[in-house]
Amino acid sequence: MGKLDFQYIIDQIQTRVIDPAEKNLTTLPQESLYLILGAAVLIALLAAILAYKLLRPKSKRDKQPQGPTDFVNFFYKNGTIMDIAAAEQHNDTLGRAVLTEVKPDLIRLELIAENGISQLSASNEVILMFPPEQSMAGKVNSFRSTIDSIECDEDGCGRLTITPPAKFALVKRRRHKRKRVVDQQFIRVKLWLGEADSSDTSFVDRIPDLAVNSYDPRASGHEDNQVINISNGGIGVKTSPLLVESKFQINDNVLINIFMFNFRQKIFKPYWYTGKVRSMENMDGICRVGVEFTGSGKMRDENEQHIDWTKI
Repeated sequence: MGKLDFQYIIDQIQTRVIDPAEKNLTTLPQESLYLILGAAVLIALLAAILAYKLLRPKSKRDKQPQGPTDFVNFFYKNGTIMDIAAAEQHNDTLGRAVLTEVKPDLIRLELIAENGISQLSASNEVILMFPPEQSMAGKVNSFRSTIDSIECDEDGCGRLTITPPAKFALVKRRRHKRKRVVDQQFIRVKLWLGEADSSDTSFVDRIPDLAVNSYDPRASGHEDNQVINISNGGIGVKTSPLLVESKFQINDNVLINIFMFNFRQKIFKPYWYTGKVRSMENMDGICRVGVEFTGSGKMRDENEQHIDWTKI
């Protein structure tokens, strides 16, 4: 395309538009002249606005935000906690780890939670999942790799060596949408270690192993516990590490009573669940405990002596 001749265009506008318009305007009554001038000003204003939008340079906010270009070193420098799973079973987390060494041909990780890593072996493909980041190709939250070696003993696995990332991708991690609990007065939770191997409610008479916003006769710090979030699939609470680390472990079975306010009926209603402790994460002196619901319970009679349990 040749370069535009702006002077030629201006001359043509003068000859074909402006000069004929001036001749016609001189023959019009004064009232019509005001209307035409007003319309011309409005058209010129709209044209100026349109030209500004088309020609203005793009601001930084118009640009697509980009994440780090070297994800592995970014995770290493920031101590990013990553979930580990078998490559084709990303919903079944086997452990959590942080990167401790990055080399061109290998990556070393320190395990901070072990929930089945010992099931894996060298040459197994794994998927490592992290908080979503923006890449050049879009949002990603995982990468695949192959295990080079695992350091395990009778106490469990401690270190893992893997090959550099083979593929970054975005995987769907949650089946249930979590609801953040803002006002703690509308939810009360009690947890007991145990399984639903019988239908009786004798466990209810025991002091709960973890109480959140519920009456606890020990007054030993449980009153500071809080519910973080809740969904159809589980519940997350935060508590002092001293209250849970000597009592709960990953994969422990628990019995749960959630006393929650029903806004439609304007009353508190009890809900019964069985569950498994899926995560225990210490951050800034607080332990975040994640519990997955494995079953739900319903009181069998008005005396509330028996519960019928159903698997979820």
